[in-house]
Amino acid sequence: MSCYVTHSRECNVVISGSETDTNRVTYYNIKVNVGEVAWTVRKRYKEFADLHAKLVNDHTVTKDILPGKKIIGNKEPDFIERRRIGLEIYLQTILSFLQKSMPEELFDFLEFDKYDVMLIVKKLATEFYQNGDVYLANENCFNFNVLQLYAISERLKLPCPDSENNKFNFSHVLDFCLRLKHLAIKGGQHYVNASNIVYNNLNFELSSFKSVIKLECFNIASNMIYNIKPLRNTVRAITIYNSKLKKPEDILLCDYVHKEWSSDMDSNMVWNKVKSVDFSWNEIETLASLTVLTPNIRTINVNGNLITTIEDLTALTNLSRLSLSNNNITEVFDLHTKLGNLVCLDLSSNKISDLTAFSKLFSIEMLDLGSNYVANIDQIKHLTKLHNMNYLVLSGNPVSTIVDYRTKMLGLLNKRTSDFCLDNERPTQKELDTVAIKHALRLAKEGKTLFDR
Repeated sequence: MSCYVTHSRECNVVISGSETDTNRVTYYNIKVNVGEVAWTVRKRYKEFADLHAKLVNDHTVTKDILPGKKIIGNKEPDFIERRRIGLEIYLQTILSFLQKSMPEELFDFLEFDKYDVMLIVKKLATEFYQNGDVYLANENCFNFNVLQLYAISERLKLPCPDSENNKFNFSHVLDFCLRLKHLAIKGGQHYVNASNIVYNNLNFELSSFKSVIKLECFNIASNMIYNIKPLRNTVRAITIYNSKLKKPEDILLCDYVHKEWSSDMDSNMVWNKVKSVDFSWNEIETLASLTVLTPNIRTINVNGNLITTIEDLTALTNLSRLSLSNNNITEVFDLHTKLGNLVCLDLSSNKISDLTAFSKLFSIEMLDLGSNYVANIDQIKHLTKLHNMNYLVLSGNPVSTIVDYRTKMLGLLNKRTSDFCLDNERPTQKELDTVAIKHALRLAKEGKTLFDR
C-alpha cells in the first residue's frame, strides 16, 4: 500500500480517460501511482475547480494554470479530450510544485486517505481520540481490517515525528491497541476499493496488542502475520473463520517459518491461557497440535472442515466440549480411549452409521448425531448405558423416520422424565405416558413387577 512519506519521488498522476453518465455529467478517471501501488479516482471538472480555488488561496498556486470553463459545447468529444489533456497537465504541474509540502486538500482530492499508511493511521488516531473510550466500554471490541493493521505495523517502523495536532497523534492508536481486550480482524481476497492492493497480500504484526483476551479473525491469510507473540500471554479464546487453515498451527505458530511442534517445544510458543478455539469453516484435517499448543483448552469447535477421523485428545485433560459437525467422518472407534471425560460432543452432518464406539462415553451429557447415516434402531442400544446423557439429537438420520420414533427412542434409552431432550424437544406428557405404559406391558410380559427394574 501507499506511503507518500517514503515514496514521494515515485508519485505520479495521469488522467487515463473520461466517462459521461446518463445525466450528461463527465467524469475524468485519474490514475494515481505511488511506487508500485496504484488506484483510480473519478472527478468532475467542478471538483477540479474547487480544488484549484483552495490551492490558489492557501498554497500560492498560479491562478491561470487550470483549463478554463466552457458553457456551450462542453459535451463535445473533442472538447472533453482537450480538457482531459489540460487537466492531466494541471495535476502533474501542481504535484511537482507541491511535492514536498503536499497539502491536505490535494491528498483528499486524490483520495490518499484510503490507501496511504500515514493518512490511515491519522484517521484511526482521530477516531480513537474521539471515541476510543466508548469502544472500550462497549464490550471492549473493535473491528480492524487488514489494511488498518498493515498501516499501524508500517507506521511503527517509520522514524516520523508525531503530529503537532494532538488528535492526530499516533499515541492514541497505540494506547487504544494496548487496552483493547477483544480484537476482531477482517481480511479478504478482494481489492481495496479502486486500487491494485489486495487485503490478504498485506503483512502485519500484532505487537501493540498486549491485553487481548479474545482474538477473532474472518477470511485472513494467517501466513501474513509476522508477530503474534504478545497475544500468547493473554488470549483465552480464539476464533478463526473461513481462512483456509490447514492445521491449527497455521495460526498458532503463524510467526514461525517452520510450523513444527513437539511435546518439548519452547514454552514461549504455547498458548497456555487459551480455553476455547473455534476454527469453523476452514480446511483442517488434523487437531493433533492442539494437545501441545493449547494444553489447557476446554472447548474445541472445528465445524465445516475436512476431518475424517477422531484423534487421541486425552492429553487435553480439561477438554469438555468438542464440535466436529460438517466434516467427513465415516467411522469412529474406541472413543472412550480418545476423548477422556468429554461432556458435550457434536458430530452432526457427518457419515456415521455405527454407534458402537459411543457405548462407553459415560461422562457425556449432550450428544448431537443429527444428519448422519444411522438407519437401524438396534444401534440405539449402544447408547443405553450413557446415564448422564440428557440431550440427544438424531433427527436427519434414516432411523428418525420410523413409526413411533420418539416413543421407541425414549423407551430404549429408558428416559421417562421430562428432563431428557430428544431432537431439541422435551417429551410431552402423552409421550411419557405412552413410554410408561409400554414399559409396564413389557415387564408384565416378562413376568416382572415395576420393583424389578
